[in-house]
Amino acid sequence: MFNERINSKMPIMFIAGEASGDSNAAAIIKHLCSRGQRLHVFGAGGPQMKAAGMELLFDLTEHAVVGLVEVLKNYGKFKRLFDQLLAEVGKRQPRAVVLVDFPGFNLRFAKAVKHRYPQTKVIYYISPQLWAWHASRAKQIERDVDLLLTIFPFEKAWYAARVPKLRVEFVGHPFVERRQRPGMRGQKLVVLLPGSREREVAKIWPVMAHVVDKLPDVKFIAAAVDTRTAAMIRHPRVRVEIGKARDLMRQATLAITASGTATMECAFTGCPMIVVYKVNWLTYLVGRMLVKVKWLAMPNVIADKPIVPEFIQHQASPSRVAAATRTLLQDVGEREAMQRKLATIVASLGSPGSSERAAQLILAEI
Repeated sequence: MFNERINSKMPIMFIAGEASGDSNAAAIIKHLCSRGQRLHVFGAGGPQMKAAGMELLFDLTEHAVVGLVEVLKNYGKFKRLFDQLLAEVGKRQPRAVVLVDFPGFNLRFAKAVKHRYPQTKVIYYISPQLWAWHASRAKQIERDVDLLLTIFPFEKAWYAARVPKLRVEFVGHPFVERRQRPGMRGQKLVVLLPGSREREVAKIWPVMAHVVDKLPDVKFIAAAVDTRTAAMIRHPRVRVEIGKARDLMRQATLAITASGTATMECAFTGCPMIVVYKVNWLTYLVGRMLVKVKWLAMPNVIADKPIVPEFIQHQASPSRVAAATRTLLQDVGEREAMQRKLATIVASLGSPGSSERAAQLILAEI
């Protein structure tokens, strides 16, 4: 009986592969499931997508990795998951496949779906950062994607100049609808955000731990996304909180953060920041040859100038990061200037309701 009820509804597949993708996809799924449509959402993602009403085939967020070497090491596992999901497309014949970020996996999946099941709509939410590297892939997206939903306003013009036949819609940034007022910021309170993936934390946390050692008069607190990464963040002077990153950003004087989604979360909470990033050396060397942007932190990319300091790879020494931290903690004017620049960036990213607009466009497409 349960299967009959499912079969009577229009199937839509979602795939997200990281904690941020799980959260952003879940917001869209909630809107889709609340609009009275006869839909059945299924796919791979994480616990938030399941809580929003999706039939979770397996938790893909548990397998997130970063870097060329790490991807190669896990190729067999990802190939197996990829084949299972592609088989589900053939079995269930969804009206659309909605791919959320996670470009290393999802761009290949889009290509496979269009090759085997060309009648299936492919919708991509949160554009791969092709403007940073692999601009040539824009042609692939034009071929394999029916609708691209972007969260940064400059992306629509970027695609229009290269692949004008691709339908691209700017829906706004999902953080806008979750924006909260800053809290009462503590004096000399620094929040440490070493990343969401275990291999990321393994590279970045040792740098942050040594920074703590060099600043004995500063209070530090670390944010972890789950118990696995929390277990990796150990220091006698650092308390670790799980799932409270945004609250800590609202209270901290500043953040020392890994590059990635957390930089935009800091921007939306008005938290001054220092960005630190390290990867495997082979991944870094390959990346330097391919990356076309001047900066790694998204606020700097959007502004096209260095609003927040970045310490990447060999520059990410504890001494340098500690010195920059000390300077920002002591200079109120510099922190306030950074906050004003971050507020300008946030104001450019659209109005609240991005996930609802994305849901409306998905329904219109199918």
